[in-house]
Amino acid sequence: MANKYRLSSNAYDRETPDEQITPKKIYFISVEGVATEVEYLQGLSDYRADLGIDSLVNVEVLRRKTKDGYSAPDQVVELLEEYLSLREAGDDIFPDIPDEIKNDFEPDFIRLYLEAPGSISSKKRNKFELALRKIGYDLVYRKYLSKYTNDFDEFCILIDRDTGSHSPEDMRFILQYCEASKYRCFITNPCFEFWLLLHFSDVHEEYADRLDLIRENKKISNTHTYVSNELSQKAHHGKKGIAFKEKYLPHIEEAIVRASKFACDNESLLTNVGCNIWKLIKEMQSFDNNLIFQKFSD
Repeated sequence: MANKYRLSSNAYDRETPDEQITPKKIYFISVEGVATEVEYLQGLSDYRADLGIDSLVNVEVLRRKTKDGYSAPDQVVELLEEYLSLREAGDDIFPDIPDEIKNDFEPDFIRLYLEAPGSISSKKRNKFELALRKIGYDLVYRKYLSKYTNDFDEFCILIDRDTGSHSPEDMRFILQYCEASKYRCFITNPCFEFWLLLHFSDVHEEYADRLDLIRENKKISNTHTYVSNELSQKAHHGKKGIAFKEKYLPHIEEAIVRASKFACDNESLLTNVGCNIWKLIKEMQSFDNNLIFQKFSD
């Protein structure tokens, strides 16, 4: 496929004490955006203890290059499937490495890089890493992803309804494809910022006479649509991101209650304002570790 090596870390760093606990169930999620959605979902992972989520369940946002440019629903599915093809390789990521790399570097060298990169001279390591960057192949990140192969994992996409860009036919095709492929599909109508807005406002009440404006979500400036502008006025996001811990974490339960007043099943979300990403949070909170032990004891 044309955009084969899209999985990319963008200064990836997950070496935290939390990583010492290996989750038994992970929700792998492919998203349209590369900033806001990623930061929010990463916040769910980082602060799952504060949310009453068991440490054995987690969410992993599939990263892609900042300037990827591919964000349509079908391309979000493609990113997920790129991960799934990598997952099939298991712990041995060598078969996934592109032929153009294997042709220029000896197999023993590549395996040594995978197992003990510090033992390789900086000159050889830099040459190898430069070759990887030239083709856009993030070996470190892909190696990290390949180690997770739990039976209970879920594979998900998160997409905006975005009536200005996505036709109902395209959206229904994606829903049918996800159902046939057993992928979970989460939708925000009109956009992810609607879900974020619910953290600051009882939208059903405050915007009762402006719900059509939310649904249409027209672009009102070079940087904002109607919904993102309303969110900006309430959240005051800074240049360093959305400040999940300070601004969103304390209000997630309120947002869930408020979201439940709107459409929340995928078919309804094709035409009505609403979202169902909150169902993921509730599902994570209700995780029953006993189910895992029961499966392996049967």
